[in-house]
Amino acid sequence: MEEMLNAVVFFWLPMSIIALGAWITLSSKDSFKKNSGKLLLFLGLILVCISPWTVPSSPSSAIGHLTGFVIGPSVLLILGIYLIIFSGNVPVGRLPSSDRKMGLLSIFISSIWFALMQWGDFTPMYNGSEVNNFWLIFFPTFLIVLCSISSLLSVSMLAIGDKRQKESKFMISITIISMIMIICGMNFDGQNISSETFREYFWLSISDLFGILIGISMSILVFGFVIYIYESTIDDPESVPKPSKNELKLASEKIAQNIGGDESE
Repeated sequence: MEEMLNAVVFFWLPMSIIALGAWITLSSKDSFKKNSGKLLLFLGLILVCISPWTVPSSPSSAIGHLTGFVIGPSVLLILGIYLIIFSGNVPVGRLPSSDRKMGLLSIFISSIWFALMQWGDFTPMYNGSEVNNFWLIFFPTFLIVLCSISSLLSVSMLAIGDKRQKESKFMISITIISMIMIICGMNFDGQNISSETFREYFWLSISDLFGILIGISMSILVFGFVIYIYESTIDDPESVPKPSKNELKLASEKIAQNIGGDESE
């Protein structure tokens, strides 16, 4: 009972604080509330990251352990993509073109960082003896999602954007890098993770993402079908009768009182 209480206090409560902080930050216009939300978000994130030390007996602390490992390269990757996208020809929030180099450097460092975590000595080892199981799930899923999103961004820039060829090429480069990592993971063993293990979790990630996509599609179809059935059962609204002379006279008086003019007009 005590272990469950510790897990609730030191892990699940900070997780709820993260959600609350994100909601306050995104929904509030007041600067004080926004700063308070960011503070809650930061505090909750720190408490989750240190959960391997505050609740080491809880299996949930493995999530906090992984979060502490991936937050650095993930932030660099997101920052790099942001700098590349908004240093181009965008109508609002345009950044200096020199920021594109910083974005490329951030993506390069992030890629090396993730590669060392998969094949080098930086692998997230939970309890110091075994690979964090959540990393085995996270990395293949992360590469698949990154490949899909960067491809979609590249096509969108060419189809919708104006003079976004350079940024589109950079997004294609991210797609190629993620595909190379997938191929290497399926064929080359790391110091702590074998290629066979990566292949197993890769296909599991594919099936999970495919199932999520099918589920979302079915939900949208069912929602649209329910709305269609409901609207088809509603009778056509009755037509409103034409206004009478008294109603027209009253309307003209109200108009004359507000905007002026002759009632006979």
